[in-house]
Amino acid sequence: MSSRLHLFVCTSCRAKGDPTSPRPGRVLFERLSSEHAAWARRLGVTIEPTECLSVCPRPCGIALSAPEKWTYVFGDVKPGRDEAAVVECATLYARSANGHLPREERPLVLRQGILARVPPRS
Repeated sequence: MSSRLHLFVCTSCRAKGDPTSPRPGRVLFERLSSEHAAWARRLGVTIEPTECLSVCPRPCGIALSAPEKWTYVFGDVKPGRDEAAVVECATLYARSANGHLPREERPLVLRQGILARVPPRS
């Protein structure tokens, strides 16, 4: 866990035609930031808002990234329901030497919501 892990949360995410304010992506970011502050500090996680992860058809979107690790992008994360799954997955990611997250080890919502896996830069 020597590298710094970033959990990016799309704050502009919302379902097509959903005028909800604040946007569900913003709600997800706020919930992860406040409810899991102790967890994030303990594992060296920075939870960062981002304006757009370009996962618009599959809101809400998150990404896990760290130097020399695989980067993962997920969609279909539901605020108020899936925060624990995000924490569990980020914990697995933080403990992994190369960021590889086998499908069967990820929480169910993040197995189904996988959008991309990008190899680390060498």
